Amino acid sequence: MAREKLRSENKTLELEHLTRELDAIIESSSDGLFVCDGSGRIIHMNPASARINRAPAEKVIGRDYLDVAREGYVILPSAALEAIKKREVVSLLQESRYGLKLISTATPVFDDQGNIIRVVVSERDITEMDRLQRKLEEQQAIGDQFRHQVLELRQEYLDEHPVVARSPGMIKALNQALKLSEVDSTVLLLGESGVGKSLFADLIHSHSRRSDNLLIKINCGAIPETLIEAELFGYERGAFTGAVTSKPGQLELADGGTLFLDEVAELPLASQVKLLRFMEDGQVTRLGGTVSRKVDVRIIAATNRDLEKRVEKQLFRLDLYYRLSVIPLTIPALRDRKECLLPLIRSFIDRFAERSSKPKRLTRSAIDRLASYPFPGNVRELMNICERLVVMTDTEMIDVSDLPRAVVIGSDDEFSAATVRWPEVMSMAQILESVERAVLVEASRVCRSQQEIAAALDMSQPTVARKLQKYGIAIGYK
Repeated sequence: MAREKLRSENKTLELEHLTRELDAIIESSSDGLFVCDGSGRIIHMNPASARINRAPAEKVIGRDYLDVAREGYVILPSAALEAIKKREVVSLLQESRYGLKLISTATPVFDDQGNIIRVVVSERDITEMDRLQRKLEEQQAIGDQFRHQVLELRQEYLDEHPVVARSPGMIKALNQALKLSEVDSTVLLLGESGVGKSLFADLIHSHSRRSDNLLIKINCGAIPETLIEAELFGYERGAFTGAVTSKPGQLELADGGTLFLDEVAELPLASQVKLLRFMEDGQVTRLGGTVSRKVDVRIIAATNRDLEKRVEKQLFRLDLYYRLSVIPLTIPALRDRKECLLPLIRSFIDRFAERSSKPKRLTRSAIDRLASYPFPGNVRELMNICERLVVMTDTEMIDVSDLPRAVVIGSDDEFSAATVRWPEVMSMAQILESVERAVLVEASRVCRSQQEIAAALDMSQPTVARKLQKYGIAIGYK
């Protein structure tokens, strides 16, 4: 009997200790906590909840939640009452009459028969979090506005700059170049001869923090192998026969600026070693010299060669290749940016016409010929052709007969509906119209009348007349 009494007293003591621990936890919690019974009567409220609601405990404990709410001590709608009604955990975002933002979560407690005997409500003051969130959103909005303004300025630059970008590939390349102008990373410009790699180097440098300093360009393929090292690194007096004075190299002259190494694949191996060493430590030692100089130079390199194949053939160092190709940027060939062709033609014709004070225009047939030519020399070839047409043509109108023979013949040989790479944005109807127009252009060259075209293509003469008018095609030009 005494043993059972002792056991009972121990359990009572343990229960008292547990109750004190729970009370201590509840009372010390920074979150507001209050407890209702199954009917919505408040039976406990911790200090944090009393502070949040500005409700003295003696004013609310033992009273019905709705009565307390009518007096303004607690908030409606009530997470506790909703939990009793729905018999599940309920969370509400609330605002107190004092302007506090709260998240209230009510958790129902059930007895063995499934009746709600308690509802525990936690209240978290998120006023400061909400203020910080709003401030963060404002800062993000300012940042978004700034980025939008930057994009607008970039687009304004692209619209005003002589770089013509209408195709998705070219627009992407230009945007990448503008992004690269914001950093000092080494850039490797890749692309066929004549695509405008030098122009991209200008673009990157002119928009960089180095724009106030020099952009020095070196064509590595145009300098004799015996002189390239002296050109890059400079030399001291007496370093070789004829070196009667000392001379700084282009790397020293470009200090604080940018060095553009065009045709970098043509660098001799000995110069590659010295260039790699400079890119690793930024130190320049002149030929015949013993003193190293620290210079701050950004390297932009360019090549139309496949450097990986050059590495395989041991004509280019692998470690230098990795150093140069930190960020490769590929510039699309003119044949891959058909959307740019007509604006480029008009831009070059207008530019050279203004320079020579000779107004010039291209006939539709001449434009068609130029548009079907593959331009293996890319933009450089197109620019040269346009200058030749403006200078050498006597009349204001430039026709097919004025075009270089290579363009006239090349466009015939190269055009094939089976090999044309249509832009992805073109629909099937647009492609069919393009092919139809090309066929009618060719037919109008070799036929002398609409009747001949109709007979050759097995069409009616009115249909031929309508389609020629639709596409603006004239008959009989050579």
